[in-house]
Amino acid sequence: MKKTAVILFPEFCNYEISVLMEILALNEKPVAFLSSKIEPFRCEEGMKAIADFDINSINIDEFDSLVITGSYADGLYYNFGDETLLNLIRLFNKENKLIAAVSSGPMLLCKAGVTDGKKIIAGVEREWFLEDPKMKLTEQQMETLLDVNDLEEMKKNGATPPEYILDGNILTACGWKFREWAFAFGKYFGLECYPLSFGLD
Repeated sequence: MKKTAVILFPEFCNYEISVLMEILALNEKPVAFLSSKIEPFRCEEGMKAIADFDINSINIDEFDSLVITGSYADGLYYNFGDETLLNLIRLFNKENKLIAAVSSGPMLLCKAGVTDGKKIIAGVEREWFLEDPKMKLTEQQMETLLDVNDLEEMKKNGATPPEYILDGNILTACGWKFREWAFAFGKYFGLECYPLSFGLD
């Protein structure tokens, strides 16, 4: 069984990947934690974590998937300036390996330029990325994005917003749908997910 790569970075959000990590553990799917620097990071919740491998040291042929959690501004600023991480995203996409991003994580996919023609969803407001000079994106880069305002508009019009979007090799969701996103990941690889264990029918 090939490995899943999980990206660690300052201010990463641990709870958004908690269910996914448990699903991977229950199915004994190997995981490697990666970062651009092998040094301790604190997640949003305050726990300290350190990656197993430097991004540049891995053999991508050993992996079938890449996981990117969300973060608040400081973590996003760190990632938007991390060309090593952006290149890794491009490489996984070129090899058509699953890229699973949640909450604000999908915005890195826009920055990396891998979302052309593929719908994504993120728990952000696109205006932030149009206005913030540290995370400047264009409307074109976010053309396929469903943001929180789009979801609210869908609700007003009587439509049910998607719990997640799987478009080709890209799986995205808002942070509050982290369980559904994790199950979609598991389903993609044929893993047992045990929804009752995580409070879902």
